[in-house]
Amino acid sequence: MGNVTNFAVETKVACAEGAVVAIVGEMDAYTTPQVKEAMQQMLDDGHKYLIVNLARAEYLDSTALGALVGALKRAREKGGDLRLVAPTARIMRLLDITRLSKVFTIDATDEEAVAHLSAERTGA
Repeated sequence: MGNVTNFAVETKVACAEGAVVAIVGEMDAYTTPQVKEAMQQMLDDGHKYLIVNLARAEYLDSTALGALVGALKRAREKGGDLRLVAPTARIMRLLDITRLSKVFTIDATDEEAVAHLSAERTGA
């Protein structure tokens, strides 16, 4: 773990108030600050809905889980939300063990998450 060369954070605007933060590789104590910074930047830029894509995430440690919970809290304080997308089987097992699968809403694709967020925004 901690192999920074096997890590990237990709961000993109998904909708008017939503942004995707994709995690590639291992999110641990060494790399979590980059993800926290990216999520905070999206919130600071006015995107109160965060979509965290985990399809290419290989590993999350307790630091990573704490950062995701913190970002969820900050998004909700702004009247938004944070949704997880496409966690691998390994990460889904971790979310189940820690019971965070009950805390986070999990979608299959970015598009599905955007559709749900759009419905929430319009109250549909």
